[in-house]
Amino acid sequence: MKVLHVCALGATAETLLLPQINYLRSQHLTVDLACSPDEAVDRLQAQGYTVYPIQIDRKIAPVLNVKTIIHLMQLMRAQAYDLVHVHTPIAAVLGRIAAKLAGIPTIVYTSHGLPFHQLTPPLQYRMYFAIEYGCAKITNLILSQNHEDVRTAAQKRLCPDSKLGYLGNGVDIERFNRNALNLDRQSRLRDELGIPTSAQLIIGTVGRLTRTKGSGYLIEAAAQLVEEFPQLHILVVGGELKSDPEPYYGQLAQKVEQLNLSSQVTFTGDRTDIPELLGLLNIFVLATFAHEGLPRSILEAMAMSLPVVTTDIRGCREAVLPGKTGLIVPPQTTTPLATALKTLLADQDLRTAYGMAGRQRVEMEYDETAVFKRLFSYYQELGIAPDPYGPQ
Repeated sequence: MKVLHVCALGATAETLLLPQINYLRSQHLTVDLACSPDEAVDRLQAQGYTVYPIQIDRKIAPVLNVKTIIHLMQLMRAQAYDLVHVHTPIAAVLGRIAAKLAGIPTIVYTSHGLPFHQLTPPLQYRMYFAIEYGCAKITNLILSQNHEDVRTAAQKRLCPDSKLGYLGNGVDIERFNRNALNLDRQSRLRDELGIPTSAQLIIGTVGRLTRTKGSGYLIEAAAQLVEEFPQLHILVVGGELKSDPEPYYGQLAQKVEQLNLSSQVTFTGDRTDIPELLGLLNIFVLATFAHEGLPRSILEAMAMSLPVVTTDIRGCREAVLPGKTGLIVPPQTTTPLATALKTLLADQDLRTAYGMAGRQRVEMEYDETAVFKRLFSYYQELGIAPDPYGPQ
């Protein structure tokens, strides 16, 4: 059986989709990728993956979008895929239209957060819902990373309930494990990043540098805390892409300078050693107000036994149990975030308790292997995956 996964960015395929693709390949499926050309695509191709570089813009641009649909449709027809599995908002729409036009028999969509949500302006909400409603008609199965989106889709009658399924999200709990850290490597990493020895309390965030990930609110909250906690340091892990519609690093760096926090904030840029970087932290923050599915960064932080402070939005409030594994604050606010961080900064025992509970929660609910098996089961129900009892 041949499967094509479609997403906008090679970086998304490399960091988020590759583990599940590896699992599907281990189950005797042929799995290819289609995404915009970038350095990640080059790396994946060098490793032996079949990746078709097709430009998929991350914005509504009719001429460019039509070109993408045509190129995807030509690829799908030529390769005669049994299933097309789409990800990320724009790529999911274009990929499904292309798959329908190409006559692909089975189309699956993983929603990494439905684009209509509580913070979406009303006009955009109606437009995004209409687009998702139309695309749902040509989709065999819509998988959600969180339970809330499944309920919302059912309540809003986005599609028949039979088309909805919970997939979840997960992490490699062996790789993201504080007990696996090398202490000498951790010490060298601090030196490499230029984190001063006086920094005994480190708060960090991980994610692409976009306005909606909320790093600006973390910086503003830090400005309210440094006088009481002079040993505080902020680690911002992640960079921005050339294709990002709203570049943000410049604005964030300017904010750091304006608030006189230059010596308390470190920007790491893009990194692959995320477990080691999380191992330097005392508290993890994701102040996002984006359309999250179930943020992997939160799951990775909990797997590393870190207490989490995040916002009261879909996905985040499902991953974090307030008062047990972390604290939840209103989105797009600074003072409540600072107050929550102060609570944890002042209480090491509380940080430890939340971190231990978070690790236990990830082990029970968010082991990526369980997610892969769940996905494979959906494929089997759709008649795509091989019969486990038949010839291989």
